[in-house]
Amino acid sequence: MPTAMVPVRYAAAMAAHAVAAPATGWLYDRFGAQVLVVLPLLSAVVPALAFTDTVGAAVAGALVWGAAVGVFAGIMGAAALVGGALAGVLYDISVPLLIVVVAGIQTAALVPLWVTRAVRSTPVRLCGGA
Repeated sequence: MPTAMVPVRYAAAMAAHAVAAPATGWLYDRFGAQVLVVLPLLSAVVPALAFTDTVGAAVAGALVWGAAVGVFAGIMGAAALVGGALAGVLYDISVPLLIVVVAGIQTAALVPLWVTRAVRSTPVRLCGGA
């Protein structure tokens, strides 16, 4: 694909996102969180399509990626709803408790970051490597 086409491909992906995000919201409202299970499936298809020498497949990969971003937006929206509701309930109960819970959640969020970082910094040994 010529370099000049990269912005066009990105624009197509964002158009797919613009269609997928409201569609995901509509499906979520009707069927619940199970519609979000499609995100890992979409994400798994993207590299197979996007990293190919065929322009049509690469464009399809960009469109699928854009749709996956739309589904991810649905997940973010659901998480924001839950987080906002929890913050509101805790605010009504006790502001210090709200502070402790938010600090605890943020601290817990560091664990996957540390684990991921540790895995990336561990040297990979190939067969017979010393």
